[in-house]
Order: sequence, then C-alpha cells, then structure tokens
Amino acid sequence: YYLHKHLPALFDAEPLLSVLNYVLGCHPASNESFVTGVGANSLPIAFGFNRADWSYIPGGIFSGCSLIKPDLMELKESPFLWYQREYVIGGAGAFVFNVLSARKLLAA
Repeated sequence: YYLHKHLPALFDAEPLLSVLNYVLGCHPASNESFVTGVGANSLPIAFGFNRADWSYIPGGIFSGCSLIKPDLMELKESPFLWYQREYVIGGAGAFVFNVLSARKLLAA
C-alpha cells in the first residue's frame, strides 16, 4: 500500500487487491473465506484461544490452506488439523489493514 501510495508509477495496486481476494476465498484450495462470518462462503468454526475449543469467533482470521505434496493446496474441515483452522491474531491486523487500504485506493 505504501509503495503504491508514494510511487504509483512503479507499483500497481493490484497485488494488494489480490491478497484481499485470496483471504476472502479466491484461492485454489476452495472458495471458503479465511475470515469467519465474512464472504459468501465463510468457515463456520475453527480453533480459538486454545486448541481444545472448536468454536466460532465472528471476524476471526485463521491461517488457511496446507501445501500437500505433490504441490496441491487443500483445506479440510477436521478438528485434528489445527494448523489449517486456527485463529491467528497477526492475520486479523493484516486483514484490517488490507481492507482499509483497498477501501482508500478504490475510493480515489
């Protein structure tokens, strides 16, 4: 965002919008959004504050797809694959920043 904001001739806004589309469900593993409660097809549940609670947190961001050999992305709904469906705090901050950045770029 900052590169495009200060050097728009060199850096396009498309990568920022592509990241936002990826998080909202435009990825090769499935069409499910990585944000619970946001998007046309969002995940209903994931792991919360500890790995014992398989619950729903509105607006929670989870880590996403796994890269399985031979280079195939997959996203399964299983309470035992915690690394795919685990809420992450850093992802929430990055998502909010990307949404606000995309909103500002598209409004201009």
